[in-house]
Amino acid sequence: MGSKSTKAYWLELRPYQSFKDDWYLKDILPKISDIVFFFYRKDDRTRIIIRTNDSEKSLFEKIDQLEAIEIPEPEFVFRYVKKLRLKRHYAIPIVLEAQRSQLYNVIEQLHKEECLVACYAKKDPYGAASVWSWISNKESKYSKEKRMGPQLQNFIQSAKQKAKDTEFYQCEIILGVQNKEIFELLKMTIPEGISKTKTISQKKFSIRKRCNVENNFPFTTFSPKKPIISSKTFPILNGTELLSVVSLPVDVTKLRVSLGSYVPYSQGPQQPIEDAEI
Repeated sequence: MGSKSTKAYWLELRPYQSFKDDWYLKDILPKISDIVFFFYRKDDRTRIIIRTNDSEKSLFEKIDQLEAIEIPEPEFVFRYVKKLRLKRHYAIPIVLEAQRSQLYNVIEQLHKEECLVACYAKKDPYGAASVWSWISNKESKYSKEKRMGPQLQNFIQSAKQKAKDTEFYQCEIILGVQNKEIFELLKMTIPEGISKTKTISQKKFSIRKRCNVENNFPFTTFSPKKPIISSKTFPILNGTELLSVVSLPVDVTKLRVSLGSYVPYSQGPQQPIEDAEI
């Protein structure tokens, strides 16, 4: 996690076949200080894995019709890795209302491909102030002598709506693939406002060997950190925006995802096919 003194816990979220998401994360995310969601596709199946801590892991164990199973730290190694950046200034929201993530439907189209969408989120107590600062700066530049264009007016109004949220997060969204052609498809899993990509080098110069050596991206230990030099496209998302990136699947019956270990009794007792009444 972000602090060396905080032990990381790994949970795999496995919905039952009867699971229907009722925006469960909407109530959980405001209570979270630091979390990572890993949406991992391999062998034509999607796994939902999170990195959390001891004080917050119980929040996920209370989700109805879903198992939160503690697992060992996973290993993610990909040939190609990219991070996403915002198309516009982070003060301008990528969504104004919570939207269902298209991630599950998009990666369901993949066949025999291994890939990963990782969303890192760390609470930012100064997020709202940063957005209001951008708004104030833009409004102060325009007076009665200098007319503000309609597009900027719309941006400022939407930024004011974003700034009213009570929760903000420093975020990183990292994509990992074995096949470069999959990048464009994975970009479709995220709201359109986060669509700029930047390649992450997985090599570093070795003084001892005097050449570049492999340096795999540390997916499991990485933590988002706002750049020292201000970056307007670094993702600072409010709760509504983050929810639209990491929302749980609405209906798992049409998806190939890792499911819970038993079928709830509400679906009826299971019978061998030869004993069932036809």
